[in-house]
Amino acid sequence: MTLAAGEAYWGIVPYTPQAPFRIHVRDAAPVEISSAAPIIDGLRKGGDAEFGFVVRAKARPLLLLSAQSDPRVSDLFALRLQRLGELAPEERRRIREQREPLLYHLRPESLPGMGQECAAMVSAPIRVHETALDTRDCLGQLDREELRRSPSVL
Repeated sequence: MTLAAGEAYWGIVPYTPQAPFRIHVRDAAPVEISSAAPIIDGLRKGGDAEFGFVVRAKARPLLLLSAQSDPRVSDLFALRLQRLGELAPEERRRIREQREPLLYHLRPESLPGMGQECAAMVSAPIRVHETALDTRDCLGQLDREELRRSPSVL
C-alpha cells in the first residue's frame, strides 16, 4: 500500500472509549465495567495490561498526516474531516474565512471525491490502523502549497 501525507480516504474510526466499558474476558460474553478503576486495580494486582473491549465506531473521511504506518503497530496519523454541508450557514462562513480555530477549511478542488466542501478537525488528530482504511478510492490530496499554509498539526 503506497500512501502519501495529504491524501484523504474513508476509514473506520473508533470513538474514544468511555465508561461503562465492555471488556472481553477470554471466551465469555463481554463484561460491563462501570469505571476505569476496577480495570486499573486488576492491572496493579498483576493482571494483563492488554485486553479486548467493544467500542462504537463510525466510517469517516480522513486526511492522512503520515505517508507510512508506524511499523510497531501499523497505525497511521490522520485528521477527521468535517463535511460543511452538515453545518449551519454561519458556521460554514466562519470556517471558509478560517475563523474557526478547531477546523481548517480545505479547498474543494483538493478533495473532489468528497463531493462537498470540508474542513480538517485540527484539534483531534487520531491514529487509525492501516487496515481500517478503504484505499480503493483516494478522495483527493492536498498540494504542497496547501500543506505548507495549513496549521502546524498538518
